[in-house]
Amino acid sequence: MRILVISNLYPSERHPDFGTFIAARVEALRRAGAEVQVVAITRPKAHKERGRKYASLVIRASAAAVGARVRRTGKIDVVEAHIAFPTGVIAAPIARFLGCPLVLFAHGSDVIVIPWRSRMSAAMARRVFGAADLILANSPFLAGEIRRRFNPDPTRLRVLSPGINYDMFAAGDDPPGGRQGILFVGRLVPEKGVGVLLEAITKMALPPAWNPALTVAGDGPIRSALESRARELGVYATFAGPQTPKQVADLMRRAAIVVVPSVSQEGLGLVALEAMASGALVVASRAGGLEETVLEGSTGFLALPGDPASLAAGIQRALAVLADPGALAELRLTAANAARAHDVNAVARASLDLYGGLRRGTPHVG
Repeated sequence: MRILVISNLYPSERHPDFGTFIAARVEALRRAGAEVQVVAITRPKAHKERGRKYASLVIRASAAAVGARVRRTGKIDVVEAHIAFPTGVIAAPIARFLGCPLVLFAHGSDVIVIPWRSRMSAAMARRVFGAADLILANSPFLAGEIRRRFNPDPTRLRVLSPGINYDMFAAGDDPPGGRQGILFVGRLVPEKGVGVLLEAITKMALPPAWNPALTVAGDGPIRSALESRARELGVYATFAGPQTPKQVADLMRRAAIVVVPSVSQEGLGLVALEAMASGALVVASRAGGLEETVLEGSTGFLALPGDPASLAAGIQRALAVLADPGALAELRLTAANAARAHDVNAVARASLDLYGGLRRGTPHVG
C-alpha cells in the first residue's frame, strides 16, 4: 500500500521536536509494510508565514501527486492529512486528482480552535470534514467534538491514537540514586501552562536532592519570558531546549514526575502516555482527552487547568505515592499497561487494516 502523508508539521535535524508523533507514525507504517511518501512543513517559524507555508505545501503536494500519476508504479492508495484542518484543504483536491480516499487525522486544535477563527474558516472546515472518506480522531473526547461540531457520517469516523514508541519509552531500572525532579515536555506557548507549573512549584516543598527542581524540554516563543519568571519566583529550573524523541525518553526515565499543565483542551496528550510508559508519575490538567488517559490515583493525578494551587496539590499526591513503594509499583504497572495500548506499531497495523477497506472501495468503514 502506498500512502501520501501531507502534514503541516514534521521534525527535521534542525527542529527535532517539531511533529515527532507524525514521524513516529510514518516510520511505524513503513515497518508495517506500507510505502509512505511525506510532504510536510519542517520549520516551526513557517507558522508565522501562513501564506508562504501553505503555498509551498500546495506546490510540493501537487508535484508529488503529478509524479505519482505519470509513473506506472506510482499509484497512491490513500492520502492522509495532518493536521486535519487546514491541511485537509490542500489534501482534499490532491486525493480527488489521484482518485484515492482522503483520510483526515485530527489531533485537537484542528477541531477545537483553528476552524472557528473566522466564518470562512468554519465553512471551509465543514466542507473538508464532509469530504473525507475517513476521519481519525486521536481520542474519544475529540471524536465527540467532531460529531458535535461537524456531524459527519458516523461510519466515516474512527478513534485511533497516533501512537507512541512504547519500546523507546518503556521503563527499565531506575537510575542510581533514584529518579529526581519534575519534567515538562512540550512547546513553550501560553496554552501549555508552564507558567502555572512555575507558580505551583513555589507552593510546595520538594525534596532538597532534586537539583534542579524542574527541567523544561522544548522551545517556543515564550521561552525567555518563562526563564525570567522562574528566576523571579526562585524556581531552580533548567531549560534544556528542543530534544529528540530519544533524548526525551532518557529525560523521562530519570524524572520522578512529569507534569502536563495544559490550560486549553488537549485532544489526547501523548506526553502523558510517554511518561506513563517511562515509569514517571504523571500530573496533568483536566483538559479534554487528558482526563481519558490520566485517571486520578490509577494512572496519574489530575488538577484544575490554570490553577497553581490545584496543580501543587496534584504534585503533592504524586510525592506521597513516591514515598510508598507498594503504591508506586501498582500505579506504575497500571499506567504502563494503559500506555502500551497506544503502541505505535499496533496502531500502524490497525491503520492499514482500515485503509485496506478504503482501497477496496468501501469508504464507509463499518
